[in-house]
Amino acid sequence: MFLSLLIVLIIVLVAGAFFLAPDNPDDGSPALLQGLSQIRNMTEGLGDAENKTTTVYKWQDADGEWHFSNTPPPQGVASQVQTYRADTNVIQAPRQQQKPIAATPPPSSAPPTEPDPGIPGLPSPAKAKKLLDDARAVQDLNDNRMDVLNQQIDANN
Repeated sequence: MFLSLLIVLIIVLVAGAFFLAPDNPDDGSPALLQGLSQIRNMTEGLGDAENKTTTVYKWQDADGEWHFSNTPPPQGVASQVQTYRADTNVIQAPRQQQKPIAATPPPSSAPPTEPDPGIPGLPSPAKAKKLLDDARAVQDLNDNRMDVLNQQIDANN
């Protein structure tokens, strides 16, 4: 009984502090109240339509380097502005080319032809080559996706 009453009292105190948090968290109030005020400010706008969009600024600096930010560039710098809905993904995944499936030979009882490096955890040369080929394929997919993203950004600007 005492434990239940203590839990209810703690809940009431935390809820009361949350609702009594100051509107201006920088007014010198205690840190707990400042944190609760920030949480309240973040949760108040969850239903607003403006929170469901993201504005992205794109500009190039004097060195030719591109910048992407959610804050505007410095004054006098030409930029492109794009607004995106934060709850959707508008980039379609690139299509994969289908490779014909080769018939796999039946397993044989012959010893493997590749040498065993003899070090536990170290892959054989054939497995290492396959890992590198797979890594290159992933890099190619990533490069293709970046090309599609850049095309989408350039097309929208």
